[in-house]
Amino acid sequence: MESVSASCEASAPLEIMGARGVAHWLGLAVHLAERTRTLVDSLNVFPVPDSDTGTNVLLTLRAASDALRLLPAGADVAQTARAAADGALRGARGNSGLLISQALAALADVSAETPHPAGLRPVELVTAYERMATTTWAAVSHPVTGTLLTVAQDAAAAARDTLAESSADCPATLSAVASSAAFGAQESVVETGGLGHGPVDAGGAALMLLLTALSDTIDAGVAGTTPYLASRGAVRSPYSDVACQMLNDLAAGGLHQASGSEVDGVSTGEFEVMYLLEATSAQAASLRRHLEEVGDSVGVVGTPDALGVGLFQVHVHTDVPRAALPRAGRARQICVHHLHPTALVHAPDEPPLPWGAGEGAGSARVVSFERLAARRAGRRAHSVRTHPSQYPPGRSLPAPPPRRIGVIACTRAPGLVEQLARTGAVVVLDPEREGVMRAAGDIGLNEAVVLPCDAACVTAAHEAARLLAARAVSSTASAQGTPSWGSRSAECEVAQEGIQLLVCDTDDEARVLAAAVAVAEKHQGEQAAEVVRRASRAAARMRTIALSGADAEPEAVARTIASVLRADDELLTVILGRDAVPDVGALAAGAASGRSPGGGVHSADDLGGGDSVEVVVHAGGQIHPDVLLAIE
Repeated sequence: MESVSASCEASAPLEIMGARGVAHWLGLAVHLAERTRTLVDSLNVFPVPDSDTGTNVLLTLRAASDALRLLPAGADVAQTARAAADGALRGARGNSGLLISQALAALADVSAETPHPAGLRPVELVTAYERMATTTWAAVSHPVTGTLLTVAQDAAAAARDTLAESSADCPATLSAVASSAAFGAQESVVETGGLGHGPVDAGGAALMLLLTALSDTIDAGVAGTTPYLASRGAVRSPYSDVACQMLNDLAAGGLHQASGSEVDGVSTGEFEVMYLLEATSAQAASLRRHLEEVGDSVGVVGTPDALGVGLFQVHVHTDVPRAALPRAGRARQICVHHLHPTALVHAPDEPPLPWGAGEGAGSARVVSFERLAARRAGRRAHSVRTHPSQYPPGRSLPAPPPRRIGVIACTRAPGLVEQLARTGAVVVLDPEREGVMRAAGDIGLNEAVVLPCDAACVTAAHEAARLLAARAVSSTASAQGTPSWGSRSAECEVAQEGIQLLVCDTDDEARVLAAAVAVAEKHQGEQAAEVVRRASRAAARMRTIALSGADAEPEAVARTIASVLRADDELLTVILGRDAVPDVGALAAGAASGRSPGGGVHSADDLGGGDSVEVVVHAGGQIHPDVLLAIE
C-alpha cells in the first residue's frame, strides 16, 4: 500500500505507542471533539434525531482524559489505557458515547496483553483496531450497518491489510498502520452515507475523528517525556483537518434519502434511559435480555473483575422508563430524557389510571396529566413523529428549538418519570450529587435550574453546583498559561466547561411536577433567575400534605381531603407511594366531590366548564410518603 511505502522513505515518528502517547491522543481527541461538536451534532439523525452525538462523544472523551489525572507518576500503557476506559465508561453519554467507551476498553484490553513493556507495537495496534470492531459490535443488541460499527470494521480491515502487505525489507510501522486505519475510516464514512442516517452517520463520524487523532498523535512524534498540554500549541493535525473538511463538505451536501420508507434500526422509543449499574455479569446479561424486550438501542457494557462483579453502563430507548430499571444490582445516576417532541400535547391514548374509576354521578373529575397539561398549555395539535430520512427531497432538517437554560427535575417516584420528562426536563431518579452533575452535563448548556424533591436532594444539588463552579474556576486557571491551538482560544474552550446550577425551593414530588410544567419549553431568551422565580411561584401555589402509616389509610385520607379543601381550590393531585392502598385514589376523588367515602367517580372526557375540583392521581411508587396530597 502507498502508506507503507511512504513510511519506508521517512522514519516513523513513533515506534511504540506508550502511556504518554495514549494521554496525548486523548487530549488531542478532546480538542478535536470540541472543535467538531456542533458539526457532529448537526449530523445526528439516527437512531433518534436529537442532535446530541457530538456533545455526548465530547463528554465521554473528557471523562476519559480527566481520569488520567488520577494516575500515579510512571504509570505504564496498560494502566493509562485502563484508566481512560474506566473514565469513559463512567462518563459515557448516549449510544455513541457508550460505543466510544467500548473502543477505549478494547484498547485497554490489548494494552494489558502486549508483551512489550514500553507499549503497543504495530502488530498490537492492529489487534487493538480489530478488538475495537468486535467489542463495539457486541455492545449493540441489534447491530445496524452503515453506522459506527461499520466504520470500526473498515478501519480494522485497512490496518490488517497494511500489516499483511509489509515485509522484512519494509516493515509496517505505527504510522503506516494508524494512517491506513484513518483512511479506511474516512472511506467508510463516505461509502456509508445515504443509508437513512443523514449525510453520514454521526457516530461513525465521531469514531473516524477519534482514529484520525490517533494517526496525528503518532505522526507528531510525541516523546515519552512530553505531556500533551505542554506541546499543545505546536501540534499539527493534518489527518484530522482533512477529516473535518470532509465532514463539512458532506454536511453541506444535504440529507441523503433512504432507499425505503422505513430505516432499519431507527429508534421508536419515546424516552432515553441511562444509568450506572453495580452488578454481576449474570445480572447484567439478564438485564440486557430484558431491555431488548422493552426497548431498542440497548447497551449494557462494563468491566467485571475476576469474580464477575463490576460497573456497567446501561442505555436504552423505551416507551416505559420504569420497565428499564434493574431488578437486581444497584443502579446509580439514573437519568431519563424525552426523545420525541410530544411534550404537553394530547395523547392519542390515555394512559391507564392507577385505579379503576367507578360509574356514577358526581361532580369530581379525574383527568390524566397529559390532558391537564394540554389544556393549560393551550395546545391542541397532535405531534407526528417523522424520521428525517423520510422528509421529501430538498427539505432540510429542522433545527431544534433554542434552549438557553436547562431544567433538571429530581424525583424518588418512578411513576412520575414519564410526566416529568415530557416537560422537557432531564429527570434524575433517586438523585444524588453525581447524578445531578451527570444531568447537568447531559443538557449541554451553561445554565440549568434544579428542582429538588426533598432536603437530601437539596443538599446534593448544592454540592453539585459547588463542584461544577470549582471545576470551571480550575479550568480557567489552568488555561491562562496555555497557548491557543488552531482557531479556538483557551477562553472559548473553558466557557464550555462552566455550568451554573440554580437550585429552586421545591421540596416534594408534587411541587417538582408543578414547577416543571410551569417552565416547560417557555424560557427561551429568559434569564435563569426569572425561570427560578416562575418555578418557585408555581410550587408556592400548592398546599401539600404528606401522609404515611395510619394517616394514609383510605378513610383517613378522605377525611383529610374533606377538611382541607377550600371553595376556590381547583386541582387536587394525589401521588400514591409504593405501599399505598389502591382504593386511596378513588376515595380521594369522592372526598373532593363532597360525597361520602366510597361513592362513584367519573373520568371525564370533557375538560371544559364547571367549578368542581379536578383530581389527578399518580401511581408515584415512592417509598415515602405513602400518600402525597397537593392542592391548588
